[in-house]
Amino acid sequence: MNISHELKEDQVLLNITLTSDEIKEQVTDQLKHLRKTAETPGFRPGKTPAALIEKKYGQAVRFSVVSKATSNEAVSYLKEQGIKTIGGFLMEQDDNSYTPEQTDYQLQVSTGLLPQFPETIDSNVTLPYYTVQVDDAEIDQMISNAQESAGERNEVEDVQEKDVLYVSVQELDDKGEHASEGIALEESFLMPQYVTNEEIRAEILKAHKGDTLTIDLQKAYDGSEVEIASFLQIKQEEVKDHTNAFEIKINRILRNTPHAIDEKLFKLMLGPTTEVTNEEELRAELKRMQESRNASMANDIFTTVVSKYVVEKIQGLPFSDKHLALLLNEKTEEETQEEYDERINQVMPYVRYQCMVADLNKQLGVEVSDGLVRKIVREGVMRQVQAAGLGQLLSNDDFIESLVNNAMEQNNDQLFAAKEQAKEQALAAKVKELVTLDEQEPLSVEELYKIHTKLQREINTLLKFYDEESEDEESAPEEE
Repeated sequence: MNISHELKEDQVLLNITLTSDEIKEQVTDQLKHLRKTAETPGFRPGKTPAALIEKKYGQAVRFSVVSKATSNEAVSYLKEQGIKTIGGFLMEQDDNSYTPEQTDYQLQVSTGLLPQFPETIDSNVTLPYYTVQVDDAEIDQMISNAQESAGERNEVEDVQEKDVLYVSVQELDDKGEHASEGIALEESFLMPQYVTNEEIRAEILKAHKGDTLTIDLQKAYDGSEVEIASFLQIKQEEVKDHTNAFEIKINRILRNTPHAIDEKLFKLMLGPTTEVTNEEELRAELKRMQESRNASMANDIFTTVVSKYVVEKIQGLPFSDKHLALLLNEKTEEETQEEYDERINQVMPYVRYQCMVADLNKQLGVEVSDGLVRKIVREGVMRQVQAAGLGQLLSNDDFIESLVNNAMEQNNDQLFAAKEQAKEQALAAKVKELVTLDEQEPLSVEELYKIHTKLQREINTLLKFYDEESEDEESAPEEE
């Protein structure tokens, strides 16, 4: 077999020639096998004449053998020549008859040419590096929240800001009397800390169990339909029909007594196997967890920075989309050609990006470990468990591991996404070693989330994950 190539802007053409002698043995073997297994009317199994088998299957067998042989040799040739390609092979020219009389085969196939990344990734490249502020107040808040969550509620007589007041409610008319057709509730509840009007909040804080207050809810909640509707147990659009004052009687007052900082709280915060025995050790462990989280957040946002850098650099590079499309799902029976084309066009920018990330990892000697993929799958599983309201199971390692093992075995979209994410993280870790880092001022967690959201939105726009109009709409509030 003889192969030569021609390089085009976004593809490589392979001119291939081979002789019938090179495929003769394989063709003969396959035709013999077909003769043994073919069921032909009028002939016993295995007794179909060879000429009939040749007439019926000969061309298809030769085409199959030639296609397989040239495909394998083409892959080896491209590797030997150091030509980086993307996508599958397309037949560009095939005038062969694939008959027994043909002695030489000539054909031309093409595949996509991977464009060169336009920049050397070294210290001449400068990328922003974001970190998280060390926040001791956050640890105080974590402990306080845990104490509140684990606290005990007791019924009391007076009112404090964080108490829950169980009240009966009666709507008044314009004369300050009970409205005959007004809202009347046997029980609702309010919390003084959420009453926005200071004067009314102060009045509530002076009250006691059994007291009756007359409150203008519109004033108390600064016209918030959400708060008023929740208190009156009505729809938001109905709030406008109930603007008179309400008579509110305090029937019960519950106060949460924060849980003590003790062994039970340590286990609630850190899990049943924790060895923490005092507040000092608790704060040290929370500090360690905070530092680990902050480092993870810094790495995550740098991965996004690197992704944006790569996506920006490959804009306008010549990729052969027709060859890349061969890697994607074929057109389904339910799809029209227009729907199929639209689907392919939507994912193509991301496919180009995937190809470049894979090549950069190869260039930089980056290996994506199974351990990293498993770690990402585990993080996803834990988020799903938390979102399902089963946070108490997060400390059950056997349960979590069984879910992770199941996800790894299924080889579904979740695992595919984890593998792609692992490639991005591994690339970012290597890029971090090579480039110059422009270290930004440490940010709060909230500020970092905003930066991350902005970066991801810019990436999505470049990858055409949503149109420019919706992007402008999302950006508008920030511009104001």
